[in-house]
Amino acid sequence: MRRIPALSVRPFDPGPRSRWHWALAYLWVAPTSLVGLVAGVLTLATGGRVQVERGALEFYGGFSRWMARTCRFGAMTLGHVIVGDSAEVLAICRDHEQAHVRQAERWGPLFIPAYLTASLWVSLRGRHCYFDNPFEIAARRACGESQA
Repeated sequence: MRRIPALSVRPFDPGPRSRWHWALAYLWVAPTSLVGLVAGVLTLATGGRVQVERGALEFYGGFSRWMARTCRFGAMTLGHVIVGDSAEVLAICRDHEQAHVRQAERWGPLFIPAYLTASLWVSLRGRHCYFDNPFEIAARRACGESQA
């Protein structure tokens, strides 16, 4: 399997980033995070909860639970926002989803279009739109998940 350097992800390490660096990172990712915040507001309005983990808002229950079960995912990252079925599912998926947070920090407002384009590209080549998506492969690699 060929490694795609542009999609490589380092495990979360806040390191000695300056306040300006953090502010710019959150600003760069803001358009993607706003999409996630819409789901977050709907989650809170429908009895869901929110927690902060590693610099990301994690929403669960309510609308997030309905969306996760309807779309058949445990958790999904949209910038610095992660929506999931439950707090337990978020804990299990946290490292993987944090890898997507790092990807969103790299790609900024292009993250969602790039992710969807990658899914379409691998699908057109006869591969699985999720499991063979380079963003997913990089996230699995970053948190030590099996590549099978």
